[in-house]
Amino acid sequence: MRKLLVLVLVLVLVFVLAACGGVSQKDRELGEVHQRLAQQSLASGDTRAALAEIEKSVEKDPENPEARNLYGLLLHLYFQRLDAAVVQYRKAIELKPGYSEAKVNLGAALTAQGRCDEAIPLLDEARGDLLYREPYLAENNLGWCKYKKGDVEGALMHLRAAVSNNPGFCLGYRNLAEIAQSQGELDDAMRLLERYGKTCPKEPDADYRLGLVLLEQGKDEAARRSFLACVEKAKDEELGDECTRQAAMIPEG
Repeated sequence: MRKLLVLVLVLVLVFVLAACGGVSQKDRELGEVHQRLAQQSLASGDTRAALAEIEKSVEKDPENPEARNLYGLLLHLYFQRLDAAVVQYRKAIELKPGYSEAKVNLGAALTAQGRCDEAIPLLDEARGDLLYREPYLAENNLGWCKYKKGDVEGALMHLRAAVSNNPGFCLGYRNLAEIAQSQGELDDAMRLLERYGKTCPKEPDADYRLGLVLLEQGKDEAARRSFLACVEKAKDEELGDECTRQAAMIPEG
């Protein structure tokens, strides 16, 4: 009888500790509210407000993988804090092992750190997930990793798969063009950059890169027009200044 009573008390204690260590329904709901506010702030372009809200979300509910992933994304893409972003992506995957979006984001962050050997298995897993809605992102990141490791054919295979899966994927055309240019295939690079520009007509980077290829081909006047088009579209001061500088180096007529 005494042993049974001890066992019951131990079980009760386990359940009490589990309840204390978990996230309350109120905190879970507050976490979701802050997560939505973070998404709204990001959509309106206020990245600092988005970061503040997602930090509050994770504080209230540290077990929400979607909030962890968004936290990582903000740290990664908007604040360039790669180490901190990697921590958040890994936590998201720990909480939700089949979370392909977080795996792709983690793969991108690791790639940016030059850690492609760690990124490739994650990207392969995401690419094989039939329920993942953006497989072209995994293909693109795999392609770029393969290129960084010197596997040009493997890179092209994945990058072509990316733009085939999503013909409106501008980054895929840019990456394909960069590889073509690096291989001295300037006509292919020009064709891909023209596709990049048509797909994303407001993107000044397409005009800038096309201008550089046209310069290599000796087409100075066409290159100058591309650089001036870049100047008109550029919101980034650094890119706008570089396009202005390139255009000024080419004499008119």
